[in-house]
Amino acid sequence: MKSICTASVVCLVALCAIASGCISVEKSYPDKRYFVLEASRNESTANAKADGVLLVSSLRVSPRYEGRSFVYRRSEAGFESDFYNQFLVSPGALLTEEVRHAVSQAQVAQYVVGTSSQLEPTHVLEGTIDALYGDFRDVNAPKAVLEMEFFLSKESPTKAEIITRKRYLKSVAVNGRSPDALVKGWNDALNEILAALIEDLRAVKF
Repeated sequence: MKSICTASVVCLVALCAIASGCISVEKSYPDKRYFVLEASRNESTANAKADGVLLVSSLRVSPRYEGRSFVYRRSEAGFESDFYNQFLVSPGALLTEEVRHAVSQAQVAQYVVGTSSQLEPTHVLEGTIDALYGDFRDVNAPKAVLEMEFFLSKESPTKAEIITRKRYLKSVAVNGRSPDALVKGWNDALNEILAALIEDLRAVKF
């Protein structure tokens, strides 16, 4: 009986302490951080020779990387996602916007439009994001990895004709394994891929 009474008193004291704010039961968690990917903005002069209407479709994303959480590669077969560091919106939406803006700014065609446009396209640019992760397998040499594949097709009344298909893979060394360093590496990789893509598109007669 004495033990029961003692336990009851201890519980009562603890409850009173919590109610009065003497004991905090709150657990501290890291704040979630949100990031975007953004390519460099370069001014372009008007291209009077540009012709055609290029539709840039929404990019598809590999199921491994379609979530908003950052993905890290720790070993050959080991990957993990970061709940506390995420893209502001889905990576597919982010990169679609950057590709469309870069291609439009480069004026590879007379008009560059999105899927909501009412213009009838003469060409369609489709793409996939096949890799988007931080490569942390070597703790002393972290890298930002971005791999994208693009298909350019020409519209016709019967069947679309694929003109070009090319895969672009960039692995950029980053200064540390912080989310900020990783985003900078991804942006650098994106700039390199877009520069190569635009050069390839300019070789096509629209």
